[in-house]
This record gives sequence, structure tokens and C-alpha cells, in this order.
Amino acid sequence: MPPILSIKLAQRIAAVRVHNAAPGTCADPSPAEGLEAQAAAERIESVIQTERTRMATELERQKGQFSQSCQAIDAIAANLNKLYQDTIANNHADIVKLAVEIARKIVKHKVSQGDYEIQAIVEEAIKRAPTRQEIVIHLNPEDSPACQRYQQENPGSPFAELTFTADWSIGRGECLVETPKGIVRSFIEEHLEHISEALQKVE
Repeated sequence: MPPILSIKLAQRIAAVRVHNAAPGTCADPSPAEGLEAQAAAERIESVIQTERTRMATELERQKGQFSQSCQAIDAIAANLNKLYQDTIANNHADIVKLAVEIARKIVKHKVSQGDYEIQAIVEEAIKRAPTRQEIVIHLNPEDSPACQRYQQENPGSPFAELTFTADWSIGRGECLVETPKGIVRSFIEEHLEHISEALQKVE
């Protein structure tokens, strides 16, 4: 082992400066290294700014496409609505006929099954009668017994003063109200005609 070199100094050492520090030591960076680090930082910042600009441009492009898609959908919806309105307007009469025909089939089925209240039909017809005196109600023979029975069971009702007569010319579920001042019909076909006329007037 070589001997340790000793130096005697006349005064204390006030400061020490290390030159040519070995790699791995905490020496101050050289000016060239500082410029290189700054350039690297500027390159990174430039890349970040470029990416931000690209993302903002892409976002605006997507917004534009979305706006155009919404406008296209609105235009399609408007055209479909116009087509629907035109179809309804051009085929209104056919639609009314179809609706009335469906109603006719439903009513006839209910009548054939006896699914109706003849008392309510008579009461509604009486409301349109020009007078409440000397009223004769013409009914189908199959409906007349039900009204006569109701009349007997409710002597205090408006039915008490009515006269019921069986008439084969009257269909089931229909009636004819005869009064000294006029006649009121409650016929299914006439009701359907009124419905058809009302629907034809609807725009």
C-alpha cells in the first residue's frame, strides 16, 4: 500500500473548487449541455402544442359532421311528415270508408251476440223526440220484451208512460219513436252515415 501523502499548509483552507469532475459526480452542467436540455424541452412543448392543435381541429371536424347529420335527420323527418300528411289527405275518403266499415262489422257482431242495452238506446232516442206525450216505441220483437219488463220493474221511470209495439221492420238494437209531432229514428245504418259525414268533414 503506497504511503499517504501529507501536505502542511500555513493557513486554513477557505474554499475548494473541483476541476474535471468524474462522471457521476454533481458537477454543474456545461453551457452546451444546458442549451441541449433547453432545446429538448422546446421540442417536447412543440409536440404537445401540435397535438393539442390536431385534437382541436379533429373535434371541430366531428362537430361539423354531427351538425350536418342532425340537419339531414331533421330534413328526413320533415319529408316523412309531409308524406304522411299527403297520404292522409289523398286517401282520406278511403280511410273514412274503411273506418265506417270496421265500425259496422263490430256493431253487427255485438247485435248478433245481444251485447247491447236496448233501454239505453230507447232513452237516447226519446231525448230527440219533439214531445214527451203519446209516445209509441217500435222495437224488434226480440227487444220489446226487455223494455216491457223494464217498464214494469220501474214504474216511476220515463218508461212508465211509453207504449211499446213489436215491429219486424225494426232491426235488433234499433228503435223508432213515434209521436204526434214527428218521428225519431235510431237505426244503425243512419248512425253510421252520420259518423261517415262527420269524418269526411275532418281535415
